[in-house]
Amino acid sequence: MTATPPSARDEPLVGRAAELDDLDALLSGATAGEGVTVLLEGEPGVGRTRLVEALQRTADLLGLEVRTGRAVGPSAPPYALLSDALLGPAGGRGARPGESRGPVVTELADLLDVLPADRADAPKRYARADELFAALVRRHGEHGAWVLVLEDLHLADACSLRLLADLAGEGTLPHALTVMTTRAVPHREELAVLVAAWTRAGARYVELRPLGPAATVELAQSLLHAKVGPRLRGVLATTGGNPRLVVDVVRTAQACGVLEQRGGVVEAVGSGWLDDLDRVGRAHVAHLGAHVLTMLGQASVLGTSFVVGDLAALSGEPVTECWRTLRHGLAAGVVHARGDRLVFRHDLVRSSLYAGLEEEERRALHARAAWALREAGAPTHVVSAHLERAR
Repeated sequence: MTATPPSARDEPLVGRAAELDDLDALLSGATAGEGVTVLLEGEPGVGRTRLVEALQRTADLLGLEVRTGRAVGPSAPPYALLSDALLGPAGGRGARPGESRGPVVTELADLLDVLPADRADAPKRYARADELFAALVRRHGEHGAWVLVLEDLHLADACSLRLLADLAGEGTLPHALTVMTTRAVPHREELAVLVAAWTRAGARYVELRPLGPAATVELAQSLLHAKVGPRLRGVLATTGGNPRLVVDVVRTAQACGVLEQRGGVVEAVGSGWLDDLDRVGRAHVAHLGAHVLTMLGQASVLGTSFVVGDLAALSGEPVTECWRTLRHGLAAGVVHARGDRLVFRHDLVRSSLYAGLEEEERRALHARAAWALREAGAPTHVVSAHLERAR
């Protein structure tokens, strides 16, 4: 079976009816004059942008102005996120016909052109920029209800985050539905301050969770326009319900030519795509950095779930250091806590990390795992399985 891989906009929004209904209800509140702020959080690939795009389409149908900004990294120029949303060229999504730059926008644009990178080099200019951006956001609702979408706050510049946190002290933006998307990131102080400020201001918190098994299969079937067979279902289950991983698995299967369709059912045949699947899994966590990936790779030797103390014994690191490193994996949704252990959320990622270990390193890790687990009182058959893999 061959098919053209779907583009990002062709991918259906599956399993998000409840979340979209909630956002549509909040949008209705904004049209009635209420100010509503939503903090939308989720792991990479879970579909934050897809959900926001669906909300934007509803706003378009209602004739509401939509302003959208996307963060590109903490090292971006000062106020880059807010500039993208509020100072972009007229005529974009939601812009009014004949819209022209007013005096506040004009002054801001001129000020940003001469703003130094360091706030300490021009504190008065920065203070004026804060004042102008705040006025621009607060007064925007005077023209009627609107939608402000700020995506990927975890990548936003410090000036935008600081100003957005300050705005929370005055409450929600009048006549606006403000949606700020993010994923949890350890050690980003400006982001933590912003989230705390808007939480105190009454912002709605929406956590976008992975899809359930039925929705995972539904997404794959909507991409393939056919039912999926048991073997392909098994591979899809290893994605942990992450929509991006589901799409990547389907696209990889198509690209590798391992799909066969019989009687309206699509099945994966052969093993010619397993190496490609491993690359998909490793690409999903590549942003975490070498040190975090090394520890997660060591953890993969222990299985789909593990006790942090056992990982510490295997890695030779103190338990506190393991936790400090694994916090990044927790924030990214790669692992999650279940009682006194951590569990890999996506077995596709775990198996790809395990496959990425060098053969000699893998055997050495299994030998150390056998010793650590025996010392911890693990059953004999578990210890023996690691010793067998260490040969």
